[in-house]
Amino acid sequence: MTFLSRTYAGWLVLVTAAASAGLAGCTRGSTGPSPSPDDAPTDFISGNPSGNDGRGVDDGGSAASTGSTGAGGGAGAPTDGEGDDDPERAITEADIIQVKDGKLYALSQYGGLSIIDISRRDRLSLLGRYRAGGMPFEMYLRDGIVYAMFSSWAQYLYDADTGQYTYTDSSRIEALDVSDPEDIRLIGSFDLPGTISDSRIVGDVLYAVTLENNYCWGCGSAPNTTITSLAVGDPAAISVVDKLSYTDDDPYGYGWRRSVTVTQDRMYVAGIEWDGTDEGHSTIQVIDISDPGGDLVEGTSVEAVGQIQSRWQMDEHEGVLRVVSQPGLWWNNAALPGVQTFAVASSQELTPLGYTELHLPKPETLRSVRFDGDRAYAITAEQTDPLFTIDLSDPEHPAQLGELEMPGWVYHMEPRGNRLLALGFDNASDEGSLHVSLFDVSDLTTPTMLERIHFGGSWGSFAEDQDRIHKAFTILDDLGTILVPYSGWEITDDKGCGSYHSGIQLIDFTADTLTKRGSAPARGQARRAFVHDERLFAVSDQEVGTFNIDDRDAPAAITDLTLTTIVSNTVVVGDLVVRMSADWWTSGPQLEVVPAADPARAEPIGRLDLGALDSEQEGGCYGYGIADARLFAHGQYAYLLWPSYTDWNTTNLAVVDLRDPESPRIASQRNLPFSSRALYYDGYYGAVVAAGGSVVQAGSTLVLRNANEWYYYDDGVEQQAPQEAKLEVLDLSDPSAPAHRSVALPSGAGYTGLQVDGTTVLTSHWVPLPEDPSRARFYLDRIDVSDPSSPVVRTPVNVPGSLLAYDDAAGRALTMDYATIELDVLNYQACYAEFAHGTVFEPTNQENWEGPGVCRGVRRALKLLDVGSETARLRDESPIDDATAIPQAFVGDDRVFMYTSVNYVVENGEPPYGIAVASGLKEGRIELATKAIADFSFSSPLLADGTRLLVASSYPPSIAILDASDLDELTYETKGETSSYAYRVTLDGDRALCSLGHHGLEIVDLGD
Repeated sequence: MTFLSRTYAGWLVLVTAAASAGLAGCTRGSTGPSPSPDDAPTDFISGNPSGNDGRGVDDGGSAASTGSTGAGGGAGAPTDGEGDDDPERAITEADIIQVKDGKLYALSQYGGLSIIDISRRDRLSLLGRYRAGGMPFEMYLRDGIVYAMFSSWAQYLYDADTGQYTYTDSSRIEALDVSDPEDIRLIGSFDLPGTISDSRIVGDVLYAVTLENNYCWGCGSAPNTTITSLAVGDPAAISVVDKLSYTDDDPYGYGWRRSVTVTQDRMYVAGIEWDGTDEGHSTIQVIDISDPGGDLVEGTSVEAVGQIQSRWQMDEHEGVLRVVSQPGLWWNNAALPGVQTFAVASSQELTPLGYTELHLPKPETLRSVRFDGDRAYAITAEQTDPLFTIDLSDPEHPAQLGELEMPGWVYHMEPRGNRLLALGFDNASDEGSLHVSLFDVSDLTTPTMLERIHFGGSWGSFAEDQDRIHKAFTILDDLGTILVPYSGWEITDDKGCGSYHSGIQLIDFTADTLTKRGSAPARGQARRAFVHDERLFAVSDQEVGTFNIDDRDAPAAITDLTLTTIVSNTVVVGDLVVRMSADWWTSGPQLEVVPAADPARAEPIGRLDLGALDSEQEGGCYGYGIADARLFAHGQYAYLLWPSYTDWNTTNLAVVDLRDPESPRIASQRNLPFSSRALYYDGYYGAVVAAGGSVVQAGSTLVLRNANEWYYYDDGVEQQAPQEAKLEVLDLSDPSAPAHRSVALPSGAGYTGLQVDGTTVLTSHWVPLPEDPSRARFYLDRIDVSDPSSPVVRTPVNVPGSLLAYDDAAGRALTMDYATIELDVLNYQACYAEFAHGTVFEPTNQENWEGPGVCRGVRRALKLLDVGSETARLRDESPIDDATAIPQAFVGDDRVFMYTSVNYVVENGEPPYGIAVASGLKEGRIELATKAIADFSFSSPLLADGTRLLVASSYPPSIAILDASDLDELTYETKGETSSYAYRVTLDGDRALCSLGHHGLEIVDLGD
């Protein structure tokens, strides 16, 4: 038996890979004097990086003597406290939008708080914006102050005693003075451990309910739900009044969010409780909140017979608490739901009054509940959906009166006297997976469904959970109209192709009818809708749009205002920047053109709809492809390359004419006859250090690397079959008529990424030796694409190891060489601590892996070469520590940046991370400098630019620069923080244009 340890160099690895302690903070040169040109080696044999069954012995000799060294890698909804009549104790619920005095306050997941002037009909203008570092939850608006609540609020807290910063992730409440929207000011804040699950304001007290797990900042040692009362009368001095916590006894420590129902005097808190079995019930905790100052008094608790999963399952009415729940869990719905009533004498005294079980036609799961005065409605469902009516007029004897079976299931209900409006799902319907239903409940013994309207496409969803869906399900009684924000996917053929839709569905209603009207489209996920000044407002996380609904069958778009821009990639085109605005959920992928002087502006000067690009391809449809398009530019044109959604064996190309920035257009489009794998290069070849990319550009020519690659999990015993590899050359000199030519590369077992020097494209490949597959010859490949119609593949040159960097003017190449080494070791731990890659341990006794054995691994060395037309001569070399992992290299100007880590080594509790920088192409002698960087565990190098390396970090999201202009003094400096992790960065001089997806585009200044 053999045990393999493989480390691969795909981009995912970069999140966790980093620098070696053995290389930390030093500069060193080569191992000896450079060989003279006359006696330098010109024939090179390396270890086969795809297999490691060789028998090179570590005899203390130089790397060259063994051949190689290497490594690698609802507006109409009743609210809580209905019937409470103390205006000083009015209960206020938060929401993501507020409308007051001609202004719309919108809290976007990605754009933060935006204040929009809606006072002038058909003219929206942004008055102010406040961006924050967390995930917005909801907000209150009181007397010119917005109390905005955020979850996932990340920050570093400084400890003066230790002099260190600690990363924290909590919830946060910020008091924002919005009296001057152009100057939104933070005047107070408060951090809460855990995640906000609900809140209410009663008087001048904000009650926040948070879920704390035992991993979050400031949280207890076990999962718990905490209720905190905060005095918010003075927004500049938000303070804790009181706090109560309740531990979750879940044996697996998951912790479950609890729901809240509130009156002026008390709060009922309950949620899922799981003891690890199929049994399930909930404890309803009563908390007295009658003190105007915010003191919390723990009241009694009562046991629900089943699980409480939403606020609507609990309701206090005229001194009686009513509860509907079902014992068990989702997978165990054999138990019958139960209706319980309790007499409420005070928060400390609740007495059971009555109980009844709901009789079901078959075992089903309780889906939703709604109370309305002396009535209650319950929905259970599997594939069909019974509605049960319950008479609560005698609280001591709750009675199940009627039942109505219907397809699908109901998510939320809104009572309207003898009518019931409901929102739900029905995936079996061909008319749409979402529905609004109207029920006649005038006779509780025989409820009747009067109408059902389907919409939402083949698959649909709502933006809110059951505790908050009433804020989105807007019923305008005065207009007789229902507004439903939704999102959905419409499948259009048997291949799964289709389109994503998001918008506001309009439905007219009377006492006995529902009429489906039109849908107002939205970009991004639709969240809220309302009518103001005879205009429909559709609010998503991405934009606010207005519509004329005089003809409700065809809402007419009037204007829109962008809240945040989706930016997945950018490219600089002269004095312009082209932004790619597309993701999986965007129904309107588009290119946006903005001035380079203001690339982050919300409104572009020109847009180009890309939605038709895939649909015009035979058999194509919009999917993830365009979202992941590669962007290039030359002259006044932009080039797009993206994979086919339905045929992986083809790749799509589009050329965009930007000569008129206000009206960009498609100059040409072509489906290319090669695999979309050519767009991606993960660089995984066992021990090979990944360098280069999948696509390079030489002016108006794009070159792609097309090789059939696989992962290696074999023992290297069998020789690999040669691969068929090609370069796909795209000549875009005539933008209206792109030309394509395939060029075969020399046969080999594997190929490295592409690099370009002028009009010369570079790569390298290796060929295992027929007589010894454990070793191989590497070759440098140079392809002249100065005439893209007739590329010239020059004679391959044998070199030691894989290509890292090349300088045609100097006639030199830097490579990483590889050799398989065999050692006797005491045990397998010693083996895996010895080598970073390609490690195999074979115990002497196959039954005892704790004992001694033979260890094989890969040794690497940097090699500097003088390269001629047909041969290369070794000029210098420098070994790499065996335990240092180097998964990937980034090539700059006479600088090769290598991301490093030490294999199986932890020092002082922290893995040693860092960067190694190699130079020598110009001076003719290898110089290697290293720098250990403690916070590299959450960082990824993105690209090299000259003598600097650009690094993106996720904690906190930021951009940093490693400056290697002076190899004797490498410097590492964070240049700026971003709202989110920067997956792609485009350099424009000393500016980093950071594409942050839904968080838009942000600029980081890289200058001094």
